[in-house]
Order: sequence, then structure tokens, then C-alpha cells
Amino acid sequence: MSTESAPSSDRTYDAEQDLQHRLSLATPEHTTRGFLFTSTLRVVRDLGESEAVVRRCMAASGEKSFAEFFNYPTRSLLLLLAAAAQALSGRFGGFGEALRQIGFKAGESYMETPVGRTAMQQAGGPPQQIMGTLQTLYWVLTSYGKPEVTWTGPKSGVLAIQRTLMPLAYHEGAAVSMATKLGMRGVKVRARKTGELSIELEFCW
Repeated sequence: MSTESAPSSDRTYDAEQDLQHRLSLATPEHTTRGFLFTSTLRVVRDLGESEAVVRRCMAASGEKSFAEFFNYPTRSLLLLLAAAAQALSGRFGGFGEALRQIGFKAGESYMETPVGRTAMQQAGGPPQQIMGTLQTLYWVLTSYGKPEVTWTGPKSGVLAIQRTLMPLAYHEGAAVSMATKLGMRGVKVRARKTGELSIELEFCW
């Protein structure tokens, strides 16, 4: 499962440190839909890890079960992601690449929801139109302002997200997955931090 994503920023990027920093910023008001938890557990299981590893990841979250469209503490998801990326880091050659692969799977899972399926049914047209659809899909996932799209060239654009606790590497994998499902070919995504909780996703195709 390849994400085709570019490096998160540069060689100094430390995905594990990024995740731990975001974990320190998580408060009870930050919540996340259950399907992101279930997709993380699914990728651990699908990649052949034992049920003992799946249970260990589940235990790390502090939750007992997940309903796909219920909200759970984002802190719990970050704890789950940390355990899962650690378990998969040997397979993918590092913590950061494991996060990208988990993010890619989360993007696939999102596109299998009613919201994602509707977006795929309406997909088509030029990449600029697909970027508009991605903007809407991210808006559904957030509760703190609509993401903004800026065009940087005929084959490139930026999606600015005002507030997110997900690590950069995770976003890269998820964005490539969703864009590909919507029909964007040869897409590459690079995430970069622009503020304490704000990021930009740079797309090129």
C-alpha cells in the first residue's frame, strides 16, 4: 500500500516528536469520529499483526469500543496512533512512514462512509474541482472553520487547515488516499506546520 506522499517537511522532521507534541496540546474539547479509530486498528490487523498487538493498541487508547460516527477524545486517537505506528515501524522502515500508511488507510475508510461515497459519485472533472471536493470533505471532519484552498500554479494548490491535532505524516497519507479515490492521478502531498495547530497541505499533480 503506497501513499505516494512526499517527505513531511525536511530531514529534520521527527514524526514521533510531532505526535507527542500534539498529544500534549489535546484537551477534552478535541474530539474525533470513531471511524478513524477503527481504520487504525484495521490497518494493524490487515498487515498481519497479531491480535495481541491489536489489543495492545486498543488498550493504549483507553477506550473499550468505537462506533464509526460517534465522537471520542482526540487524545485517545493519538495514543492509539502512537502504539500502532510503533508496532508497524519495523515493517515500514520508521515511525513516520508507518503514520503515513495509517493515514492512507484512514482516508480510504473515510471515502467508504456515506459522505465519502457521495463525494466519489459526484467526482470527476479537473483537479481544481477535486480540490474543491477535498475542501468540503475536510470541512465535514472539522468543527473549527472551513479549510481554505489557494492556487499556487496550474498543477498545484494548498489546502490550509486552521486547527488539527493529527501529525503531518498522517495527513499526507490521508490526503493522497482521498485525492486518489476522487480521481486525481499522480498526486503528491506535502504537509507543513504553519502554527501551533494549523497546517497546510501542498498538493501537486
